[in-house]
Amino acid sequence: MRSSLAALLLLTCCCAGAQTAASELPPPGAAAQPDTAPAASEATEAPPAPALAAAATEPPAETCRSLSDKAMASDLKALTAQAQKQDLAALVQLHSASAGLWTRAVELCDGRARERAQRNLAESQQANALLNAQLGDGPECSAAHKDAVTLQDLARAALAERRWGDAATLFHKSEDMWDLATERCSGAQKELAAKRQEQSEIDGFNAEFCAPLFERAREQTQKLRASSAGMGREDKQEGLMVAETLWRNALAQCKGSAAQDSARNNAQALARERGTPWVARNPLPAPAASPAPKVAALAAKPAEAATAAKVSLATPPQPLSPLVPAATAPVHAATPVATRTAAEPARPQAQPEAFTVGDMHFKGQFVRDVDTPTFTGTGKLSWANGDVFEGHLQNGKREGKGLFVWGNGQRYQGDWVNDASTGRATVDFTNGDHYEGAVVNATPAGAGSMRYASGDAYRGSFQAGLPHGTGVYVWKNGQTFEGDWVHGKPNGRGTLHFANGDNYEGAVSDGRPDQSGRFTWANGDSYTGQWKSGIRNGQGTFVWTTGDRWEGVYENDQQTSIGTLIRKSP
Repeated sequence: MRSSLAALLLLTCCCAGAQTAASELPPPGAAAQPDTAPAASEATEAPPAPALAAAATEPPAETCRSLSDKAMASDLKALTAQAQKQDLAALVQLHSASAGLWTRAVELCDGRARERAQRNLAESQQANALLNAQLGDGPECSAAHKDAVTLQDLARAALAERRWGDAATLFHKSEDMWDLATERCSGAQKELAAKRQEQSEIDGFNAEFCAPLFERAREQTQKLRASSAGMGREDKQEGLMVAETLWRNALAQCKGSAAQDSARNNAQALARERGTPWVARNPLPAPAASPAPKVAALAAKPAEAATAAKVSLATPPQPLSPLVPAATAPVHAATPVATRTAAEPARPQAQPEAFTVGDMHFKGQFVRDVDTPTFTGTGKLSWANGDVFEGHLQNGKREGKGLFVWGNGQRYQGDWVNDASTGRATVDFTNGDHYEGAVVNATPAGAGSMRYASGDAYRGSFQAGLPHGTGVYVWKNGQTFEGDWVHGKPNGRGTLHFANGDNYEGAVSDGRPDQSGRFTWANGDSYTGQWKSGIRNGQGTFVWTTGDRWEGVYENDQQTSIGTLIRKSP
């Protein structure tokens, strides 16, 4: 290029000199023309040199790839500046530059590259619109947004360090700052502040009530995984049950789909691994550094009633983890609990007539209890699985009289003591059995009466849902047994009245005459003596209605040669 420019300058100088000399000479004669013609010819051929120089300095043409790379770099610069909370006007310029580059990329790209450019262009334009709106709302709106974000960042840092109380307080303060932003901003900025206020409310609640339980469940699961290889089957099953209980507790205490889904998935994974029905297990006390909140429990989803030996077993409501407050209600006091003074006493927070907490729906007169995520009041609670409770809650626990209807149709109506279905009640089972009497955890226990769907009935003492103690069982065909019962079977001493008129009085085993007793047939004949599994066996006396009798040894219900027939005297 330098040689081309030198030649150009030399040629220009020569041409200029020739033109000057020609202007000073007289009008050209015939002899002068040959000298000037070559100069003119050289002058007309000179322009190609500047054209080559211009082509050499022209920048390369833009391509889809080059524009995408520039736009990505511009995005990174803009987002970094935004993370550093730089001036709004500067951020607007940076996002505008990104949007311009993505616009040109859309024009040049096609296929997936074009789709990517369009998506990034829309995001840049959206960010720019928000920043412009924030600029238009003025410095007060901008300051509120900035302070709220700072508080959120501090809260997340405290949460990562497991400082649950600090994190909850910071999230609550962030929620208040977003609330101020909704007052100071308008349009899109106001909507954004409202959404982030709602999220801060959820984050604050979870930091206070969900995170400690969630962390404990995670630690318990990790310990179980680390030690399960050397555990016996029963110990491992117990460990899985404890870990699942902790995850269920966390699920009930957490708000927001992300935390709830995570807790639910962990509980379900443990349940699949165990392969047996879940029964609540009380874990060891939580570490002192992060104690779980002491809150009340509420009934969860009980299993369907079982039956055995014509006796229904009521499955008691399993304990559910503590209730969480309604999403529509305030979840923290204006002043943190730790800094309340006597001049600002905490008061229960009245709830709407109808509100929802997780998969539970409340309807009635309820207030949220002070400093705990539980409720007190009277009304109706409905679960997503169809379970329903109607009655009174005291600090999240059922108390007094109440009705519980399972989604499978089983019903319990009666006493509740400290959230346990214990006292006196009426229970209708899904198989049609009906019970009235004393219960412990919704299971017949103590004095009561059961009317079975088969038509049989029992009145007397129960234990764990089965006749146990003394009582009277009446079969549908009219047969009865009055006497001792052990775990649902006649065992001990009692009286059997058969439907055909026969009668037995004495010892029984599993409902059959055993050891010693007296059997009287409907025609008047009788046998008094020893029995074995329902047949005469051993020493005994048979008496006919005529008065004759046989005394001797029976074997397998038959008289043996060892005996004497005694006739009645005339």
